[in-house]
Amino acid sequence: MQTVPFEETAIDAYPSKAAWDAAAAELVSTMLRRWNLTAGEAFVGGEAASVLRVTTDDGGTAVLKVGYPHVEGIWEAVALEGWGPALAPRVLRQDAWTWALLLEDVRPGIPLLRYQVPAQDALRSAARLYEVTSTRQIPEGLPRLQESMRPFLDKALSRLRQHLPLLGENGGVLEAGLETFAALLEISPRDSFLHGDFNPGNVISSDRGWRVIDPKPMRGDAAFDLWPLVSQLGSPWSQAHPETVLADQLRLVTGITDVDYDRAARWGFARAALNVSWFLDEQDGRAALAALREARSWQRVSAP
Repeated sequence: MQTVPFEETAIDAYPSKAAWDAAAAELVSTMLRRWNLTAGEAFVGGEAASVLRVTTDDGGTAVLKVGYPHVEGIWEAVALEGWGPALAPRVLRQDAWTWALLLEDVRPGIPLLRYQVPAQDALRSAARLYEVTSTRQIPEGLPRLQESMRPFLDKALSRLRQHLPLLGENGGVLEAGLETFAALLEISPRDSFLHGDFNPGNVISSDRGWRVIDPKPMRGDAAFDLWPLVSQLGSPWSQAHPETVLADQLRLVTGITDVDYDRAARWGFARAALNVSWFLDEQDGRAALAALREARSWQRVSAP
C-alpha cells in the first residue's frame, strides 16, 4: 500500500508519555472496530506502542501497532514500505492520525537478541541485513541525521553544567562524548538509509530470513546505526575489559557492512555519552552509572 508519514500534529495531543498511556487502550479499541479486527495476545517489551496479534475479518492473522506519537517515529511506515517485504513486515493498512499500522504477522518473529546462536553468528546475520537495508533507495523526504539528532544534543549540552557536578571526576567523559557527538554531526559522508534504532531486539526471524521492525528512520552516516547492535550482543558488559569485546565485534560488523570502523567507534562513544545525559535528566542514578561505564569503554575503543 502507499504509506505516508504519521501526522505530526498528533504529537501535540499528548503532552507526555503518561498522557498517551492513559489513552492507549481506547485508541486500540477504536482501531479494532474501524478495521474489523479481533484482538489476540499482546506483545510485551515495547515502550512506545501498544502491539497485539489480531485476526482479520477474512480469518487471517496480522499485527496491530498503535504508536506513541513522537518525532523519531513519524516516518516509520514509509521506511517499512521502502525496505519492502523481504526486509521488513509488509504494511497492510495505516491510519496516520492515530499512528496505527496493520502489519504482516511475521513468524516465528523471534528477536535476534533472544536467538540461541553464538554472538559472532548473530552479529554476522545482523550485519548482512544492515548491509542491504542501509543501501536501499532512500525514500523522498526522509529527515537527515543532523536535523533529527541536533535537538537531543542541544538539550544535553544545555544541561551539561548541571550534570558535571553529579559525575565528579568522571564528568570529563560526558563532556568529551558530547563534543564528539557535535563533531560527528558536522561530518557528511555518503547518505545511507538509516534504521535509527538498529538493536538486536528490532531484528526478527521470518521464513524469508531476518527482517527489521520499529525503525526511527533517517538519512545519513551509516556508522551511526551500529552502536546498539555491538553493545547488546556478545555480553561485553559481563567482561572485565568490555572494550576488547566491543572492538572485536565492531571490526566484524564494519568489515561486513563496509562502514568506517573509526567513525562507528566514535559514534558509539557519542551515543553512549548521550545516554548518560538522558538518565541524569530522568534522575535514574543506577542507569546513569551503567551508561557511564559504557561510555568509558566506548571512549577507549574510539581512542586513536
